[in-house]
Amino acid sequence: MADDHSSLAVLLVEDNPGDVRLIEHYLQAPNVSDVLDEVTLTHVETLADALASLDDETYDVVFLDLGLQETAGLTTLERILEAEAGIPIIVLTGLDDRETAVEAIGHGAQDYLPKDDLDPNRLSRALRYAVERHRQEEELKRQNERLERFAGVVSHDLRNPLSIAQMYLEEVRKETDTEAVEKIDANLQRMEVMIEDVLRLAKEGKPVADTESIQLGHLARECWRTVATDEAQMEVVAETTIEGDENRLRHLFENLFRNAIEHGTEAADGDSADDTSATDLTVRVGELDRGFFVEDDGPGIPAGDRDSVFEAGFTTDRRGTGFGLNIVAEIAAAHGWTVDVTESAAGGARFEFRERPGA
Repeated sequence: MADDHSSLAVLLVEDNPGDVRLIEHYLQAPNVSDVLDEVTLTHVETLADALASLDDETYDVVFLDLGLQETAGLTTLERILEAEAGIPIIVLTGLDDRETAVEAIGHGAQDYLPKDDLDPNRLSRALRYAVERHRQEEELKRQNERLERFAGVVSHDLRNPLSIAQMYLEEVRKETDTEAVEKIDANLQRMEVMIEDVLRLAKEGKPVADTESIQLGHLARECWRTVATDEAQMEVVAETTIEGDENRLRHLFENLFRNAIEHGTEAADGDSADDTSATDLTVRVGELDRGFFVEDDGPGIPAGDRDSVFEAGFTTDRRGTGFGLNIVAEIAAAHGWTVDVTESAAGGARFEFRERPGA
């Protein structure tokens, strides 16, 4: 595609001559020419020819009939995506098969057009939407790749002097084991955790491509066992199933649990008015309409801080890195979820995760 997006190479996979003529006519209409200087159309009638054409040429968008004689339905779409992953595909469908067309969106198609209700305006909008969405996805992919490379370089450059500092500190400890040595050791360990958080942050924000059905309660209990929780308790108040990436959701729950424990302990160390401690703390996980929540009965998050807690580096805990809740927000966004922080019925922190409308 040209850099100014003034031209468009279209592959049309359609075996009905009447539909082919109609699409060719509409692609020459003013609605399309107003936004594109040139549309180059290549037409093939079979999936085999489409795959061969994709192998030989580069296209900006594919119009794909799901009702080809040799193959039908989502199988056709999957074969095209296997051959050219990421290319914008606009599915062509009859009025009696819109359910399949909508399902195709979930399998990777950018949009669908009902052939029996097609006009130049609808065709022009679909083209603009498909190309713009594809452009944004490619830019996001490039940004994520740059972020991951940057994080890798930074972590490597930081780990080398950190390892040397830790090595020399061990030599110092052999000669003297003072409070100053322990403070240096604690801060070096904190730096190591921060490096790990930076690396994780670079990875967790990538959109989730593959999901699986996950038992929320089972996953929460597994994650609770991996966190140093002292004598705090965790309750699953409603069992439900969610769709997500299990590895990333483990990080989400672990960070939320650590956050609750750390702030419960911080309140106890600070001799807070409500005498909350990590020992007394209870964390609850439950179901919401189109989502789930994680809450506790700890000291809570002040209303003035709730808009800032997901920002990288924000922390009220002198021992924290400020990345934990930022990672939580990135994981939620990668799943297409919203995350809101509010107050639990017991006055503690409550994090609510919901599918975005239309997701």
